[in-house]
Amino acid sequence: MIVVLSSVRGSPGVTSWSLLLAAAWPAEYEAERVVLEADPAGGVLGVRYGLGVEPGVVTLIAGLRRSAGEPVPVAEHGRPIGPGTWVIPGPETGEQSFALWSRLASTVAAGVAGDERVWVVDAGRIDAASPQRAFVEHASLTLVVSRPAHEDLLQVPARVATMQRTCPTVGVIVVGKTRHKAAELAQFFGTGLVWTVPAARDDMTEFVGAAVTGGRARRSWVWRRAVEVAADVATKVTHEPTPARTRLVVAE
Repeated sequence: MIVVLSSVRGSPGVTSWSLLLAAAWPAEYEAERVVLEADPAGGVLGVRYGLGVEPGVVTLIAGLRRSAGEPVPVAEHGRPIGPGTWVIPGPETGEQSFALWSRLASTVAAGVAGDERVWVVDAGRIDAASPQRAFVEHASLTLVVSRPAHEDLLQVPARVATMQRTCPTVGVIVVGKTRHKAAELAQFFGTGLVWTVPAARDDMTEFVGAAVTGGRARRSWVWRRAVEVAADVATKVTHEPTPARTRLVVAE
């Protein structure tokens, strides 16, 4: 199964929440999770968490070509970062990443879509011309991650509508405090799947690393919210009726 996370503007926390949701995935589902860094603008996991990039996406692609139709050998291309959780880092430069994904996103998406694991794809920013649309086409669930600022929220409905043309279920994660109720956001976004989560911390990189591997960081509100969202996400992979879209009024 593929779960795609992407943004509409800036860097609202797609990478951090990809890692948190994978690590917080409900144990009762007994599925390994793989965070695949597929941002065409370039990856950050290799540097941010000292993982390096080899092996990684480049070797995964070579492996998929050699073993078409066979189980994906994740251990050969990824790093274990917690119980049942793997990370496959992408190339660091935007030039290399964009060139690679422009040619091979469809191949990789098709190759992992049938795998028994949950592939959490950090797709960066997806627009109409993005090669990462191939992952959306194969996804069971696509999540649009946004900040709560007015100019960010206004971008979300059009992006949700675009995603819904090819993905059965699309949701939105709003990172940070918003004055709008979930029901109001759901109507405006055009999807009943809306979650609000705490804003990024000053030490977000260190926190996510600690939370993924366990320990005291899992006592925090951010981690508890990640567990709640992951539980919802794990069960909502079929299409739900799309609510009518309304105009979002934001007070000045």
